[in-house]
Amino acid sequence: MSRASHRVRVQGREIQLTNLDKLLWPDDGITKADYIHYVFTMAHRLLPQLKDRPLTVTRYPDGIDGEGFYQKDCPAYAPDWIPTYPVPSDKGDKVTRYIVPQEPATLVWLANQAAIEFHPWMSRIQHPGVPDYSVIDLDPAPGATFEDVKTVARAVKEVLDHLGLTGYPKLSGATGIHIYVPLEPKYTYAVTSGLAGFIGRIVAGALPDIATNERLVKNRGARVYVDHLQNLPGKTIVAAYSARPKAGAPVSVPFFWEELDFIHPAQFTLKELDKLLSRPDPFSEMPAARHNIDALIPQLGLE
Repeated sequence: MSRASHRVRVQGREIQLTNLDKLLWPDDGITKADYIHYVFTMAHRLLPQLKDRPLTVTRYPDGIDGEGFYQKDCPAYAPDWIPTYPVPSDKGDKVTRYIVPQEPATLVWLANQAAIEFHPWMSRIQHPGVPDYSVIDLDPAPGATFEDVKTVARAVKEVLDHLGLTGYPKLSGATGIHIYVPLEPKYTYAVTSGLAGFIGRIVAGALPDIATNERLVKNRGARVYVDHLQNLPGKTIVAAYSARPKAGAPVSVPFFWEELDFIHPAQFTLKELDKLLSRPDPFSEMPAARHNIDALIPQLGLE
C-alpha cells in the first residue's frame, strides 16, 4: 500500500484511500498506509470497544507534528453507509451526527481521514444515559513518575478487591493508566462517576504523598490525579487499541494485573503489530464480568 492513492474494498464497501505516503509519525517513518494497515488488522479488537457507541476522533491530516483537532460531527462527504447517531444541542438549535462504528470499513475510512485517536462514549446508543463501565483515570502531574502511577494502580486494585469488584487496566498510551470496572447497564453516569470518585477518595486518603483528587492542576503537586470526572456525560477515554499522536506511536493497550510490575508507558507501539496480535485481550472478558453494585450505592451517597 505504498502508492499515493488506492481504491480498496472492505467487506463489500469501496473506499478511496488517498495520500498513502504521507508521514503521520514523521520521526518514526510511519505513513498513512502503515496506519491504515494497523487499523484494518486490529479491527477485530478495536470494534468491540467502539461498536454501538457514538465516537469522537482526533484528526491529524498533516501528521502528529501538524495541527490536530477533535471531530464529533460526521462530515457531509462521508459515505452514506456509515451510520450516525444524532444528538441535539442543549439549546436544540444544532444536531451533532456522531459516527457509530459498526464494521471494519468505517475504521478504514476514518484512518484514511487521519483519525488517530478514537474516543467512544461509555454508553451505547441503545441506552445513551446508561454507561457499561466506570473508569478510574490515573493521570500523573509533572514530577510524578510512572512508578507512582503503578503504586496508585495497586491501591485501586486493593480497594476494588475489597469491594468485590474486578478492574481491567490498560495503558493510556501516554503516561497514565485507565482502570475499567464493568457494570450491568442499569446505572446512570452519576452513579458510575460516584463509584470512581468513592474509590479515588479512599486511594488518595491512603496515599496522600503520591495520589490526589485535586481538580486544579496547579494544586496537585507531583502527584497522580485519580480522576473520576471522565465518567460524566460527554466525557470520553481513548479506546483500547487506539494509537496515540505521540513520538514512537504508542498504543493504548489492556494488560493483566500480573504484568503491572514490568509494564512501562510505551510498552506497545503501532510498529509492533505482531506483538499485539499474539497477546490475549483482557478486555474480551469484560462483558461477562459486569457487576451489580446496588448494595454499594448507599455508600456512594447517591440514593
